Amino acid sequence: MIKSFDKFLNTLERRFGSLATPGLIRYFAVSFFGVYLMSSVMPELGAQLNFDWGKIMTGEVWRVFTFIFSASAGGELNPMGLLFAFFGMMLMFMFSDGLEQQWGVFRTNLYILWGWLTALLGSIAVQLLTGHAPPVPGIYLGASILFAFATYNPRYSIMLFMVIPTPIWIIAAFSGVLMGLSALSGVTQMIFTLFCLSNYLVVAIPMRYSKTRLQQGNIKRRKNFKAASLSESLAFNNCAECGATEISHPDTDFRVGEDGKDYCQEHLPE
Repeated sequence: MIKSFDKFLNTLERRFGSLATPGLIRYFAVSFFGVYLMSSVMPELGAQLNFDWGKIMTGEVWRVFTFIFSASAGGELNPMGLLFAFFGMMLMFMFSDGLEQQWGVFRTNLYILWGWLTALLGSIAVQLLTGHAPPVPGIYLGASILFAFATYNPRYSIMLFMVIPTPIWIIAAFSGVLMGLSALSGVTQMIFTLFCLSNYLVVAIPMRYSKTRLQQGNIKRRKNFKAASLSESLAFNNCAECGATEISHPDTDFRVGEDGKDYCQEHLPE
């Protein structure tokens, strides 16, 4: 199934790869940071960006795109918040480069677009069920990016609070636990969480598993080749004509010719 999915992605990339945007996650991070700054002087900005199905149906279609940034709007600007927002943007730059190196630009674009689309569908589902849209869809998209990077680079360390060196997998695991606990708060929250993180659950984990199996197979083949090469070099008999040994041809008899060289039965000089 994973191979079929990978083949499908290859087909899409051949047809639409030229449309991919390098650094898409960087644009997302800069936009998130920009909305955070703008909201300090425009407190009403969050209400203009957030998801509202009723208003979308009346013509405010921009909310379909801007709702993903609404989580960063409406907060009061302060030095600590500004520092964390900037630090988060820099992390997203690093995640962007890492995932594009791992997957390529096209597949990274698909991962982000999938996350945006499922966040949109999850927001629609939650609002239809409860009458209220979830307030932080962008956080889940950012988390899916963090999880993907940590899955492929678990030992990468960052300076937490600029002091404590911390492997990225610990930060991802802690974030995952918090989101898991939040999902247990209700059925609608669980539905929304599964929607928003489906790009990670359906794409990143299977692709990482497939790569691990491929790497293990390559290691095994290299070991077998090395062992075979070593065995050949230690062979006692080696036909001077065809190179056969008692290891490669265990059923063949070898003789020493008049010239002092080894020969298999087939190539023994008369």
